[in-house]
Amino acid sequence: MGRNLSLKFYNNLMIIVGFLLAALYSYGHLIDGDVIQNLVKAHEFVTYGKITPYGNISSSGISGNVPGVFLTLIAGLPMKLVHSPWSALVVIAIMHFFALMMFVNVLKNYVSPITITALYVFFWLNPWRASEVFIWNPAYIFFVSLLHMWSAYYLSKSRSFLFSFIHAQSLFLGLQVHPSFIILFFMTMLLLWTKAMKPNWKGTVSGIIFGIITLVPYIIAGLKDPSLFPQTGGGDDKGFLFFGLLYVYPLLKAFWYWILFGSTIFQTHIFHQTEYSWIGNDFLRVAFKYMWLVLKYSIGIAGVLFSFNVNFKFYKKYKKQFNIIKYKFSNNDNWLAQYAILAFSSALIATAISPTLPIYWHLLYIWPMAIIPLMLRLEELFNLSSVARKVRIIVAASAVYFVIFNIVGALGSKKHDISSSFHDLYFKQCKEHCVRPDQ
Repeated sequence: MGRNLSLKFYNNLMIIVGFLLAALYSYGHLIDGDVIQNLVKAHEFVTYGKITPYGNISSSGISGNVPGVFLTLIAGLPMKLVHSPWSALVVIAIMHFFALMMFVNVLKNYVSPITITALYVFFWLNPWRASEVFIWNPAYIFFVSLLHMWSAYYLSKSRSFLFSFIHAQSLFLGLQVHPSFIILFFMTMLLLWTKAMKPNWKGTVSGIIFGIITLVPYIIAGLKDPSLFPQTGGGDDKGFLFFGLLYVYPLLKAFWYWILFGSTIFQTHIFHQTEYSWIGNDFLRVAFKYMWLVLKYSIGIAGVLFSFNVNFKFYKKYKKQFNIIKYKFSNNDNWLAQYAILAFSSALIATAISPTLPIYWHLLYIWPMAIIPLMLRLEELFNLSSVARKVRIIVAASAVYFVIFNIVGALGSKKHDISSSFHDLYFKQCKEHCVRPDQ
């Protein structure tokens, strides 16, 4: 009992620290192209009451806009209540928290409380998650991704109208966040194929109908302006389906991202593109820069090697389940591992048909799933008395390192600058950037 209370204290402490890190990232949030696209729609909603029925312009070899009103409302409604872009960032942080709670709700059925505490470290404090409190599409991915996992887990246990409806909404929300939602779609198909999910078809059909209704404004707008609809483009070796399969390298890159997602190397904009102007003394700035370079690359390389090892052991243990064509799910004790395997497989399938090389945000839908092999491995290590204490120390050290890494990234990087207030930048630049030329 005492140990569980102690773990609960650390969990709550990490929740508080995670929100404080989100606040630090939010303060110095810079405005760039993707952010401007979201702020344009939010500004139009706040100022004119206009609800734009589509999201950002898509890229990656396919033109058109992300369908649906979700991106407009999820940023615009908070700013309507509190006229500051920080209000939209608060909503993102809260959505990330709900994602964590859904992850915990599933994981606790497979691991002990101490591994749940490790999840707080490797999900909630992880720079892969924390630095995505940022007003652009991928910031909303984690909530959608964990909604998919959470509903799929309960559908693996029994047929439920409610969870079937929720599962359908996770796909339609994913569609309205980023085109890479196709990964979730393939996961759902594979869950059904391997019999790892038992949907209630009335709930599923109801969810599909409701999802289609939410897209009606986008469809109407697209009929008036066909450029809003997806259209394949050509040239520069991208813009055609199965680019990833033809050139093979994209598949290798997708595999590499799976390893990185479970390691201590993070997004380029906070791992490689950091700057240190917040340190006033020249000598201290240079000294810290090189000390930080040595530290982060040393830990980064060690983390990648550890991630390789974890995933290799994961593959050896669940080798039969990786045969997704023939394997049929039967043991609920292995459902979590099966879900991770299907996430990995779906990412490869999506990359194979993709018209371009994957970039990290194209695969963020599987980032939470890439943590699953790590959690299962930590559970095994915690149960080995000979190494349990060392593993606890490593997890605690990881928490400290993640916090420091997030602070450095938030103080100065490509997308964050502590010397600039995002609130002030928004009001200074909004007249120039947040109004369309035709208004």
